[in-house]
Amino acid sequence: MKNHTPDDVIRLKLEMDQNGFCIVQNLIDAETIAEVRRRIETQAKAELEQGVTKVDQVQSENDKNQWVYLLINKGPVFQKLLEAPTVHEIVEHVLGPHYLLSDFAATITHPGNKQMGLHKDQWWLPEPRMPGEPHHRCGGIDRENVIKGSSEPSTLPINPPVVCNVLWMVSDFSVENGGTRIVPRSHLSGTNPDPFGDYETVNATGKAGSAVIFEGRTWHSADLNTSSAPRYGITTYYGAPQFRQMLNFTYATRPEVLEDISASTEYLLGFKPWGGYGATGDQSAEKIIKAEDQVGVLGK
Repeated sequence: MKNHTPDDVIRLKLEMDQNGFCIVQNLIDAETIAEVRRRIETQAKAELEQGVTKVDQVQSENDKNQWVYLLINKGPVFQKLLEAPTVHEIVEHVLGPHYLLSDFAATITHPGNKQMGLHKDQWWLPEPRMPGEPHHRCGGIDRENVIKGSSEPSTLPINPPVVCNVLWMVSDFSVENGGTRIVPRSHLSGTNPDPFGDYETVNATGKAGSAVIFEGRTWHSADLNTSSAPRYGITTYYGAPQFRQMLNFTYATRPEVLEDISASTEYLLGFKPWGGYGATGDQSAEKIIKAEDQVGVLGK
């Protein structure tokens, strides 16, 4: 992993504050990122052949893209992406000292894909309202009934960021192959975009081994791949520890993987309670207690 200078980190934090995103170039050496790409290609091919590919609710129908989920189980090389010091300095700047890994997946964007609609990652967080004003019930929000509006900075209070997405460029990202499009400064709007509305966007571009980091309020989407080759990316999506993770790593991580992961990765996966959240019977425990070690029915 490349160690960026303190001046580099200060600049990246300023870009994040001003624009809602920053691009960290050349984080990983060419040999490691090539190994990551080979592992994605091998895994994706095998999942297609064996019919175990998964489709989620945000993918367009009959799209040509392929996702490879739960990378924590798909090869130890992927864990290297969770160890970049500069990335964690930026994520901590956005979320504070405590956060969890919420999603960890690879995406292969093939030529001729369908364009994803613009969105923000914390669309599910209710917008601030004055006392007595109508508001969303947290459990009743869906992608269709979120409040949509202008990308211009709000003049009223808005929510802080509670998630932060680090999208790794496993292949070069360019305008031609549909590098993620972003609406700069949209993180200050306090609202959501019309998914296919007319906004001024920029494409996140860079060499393989780089990453684009954007906070949870920033409008973004995958763009059209008009090149002749697929684009490979990996999302490491972090969230504040009091919010539910997209992936239930404590349940889904394979036992042989847990035997070898670092303490820092174990924490990111949610194996340590935070403020009583995520506990399994003992809120003061350093790690969650597995079901087989829990106290069951006692006495008569």
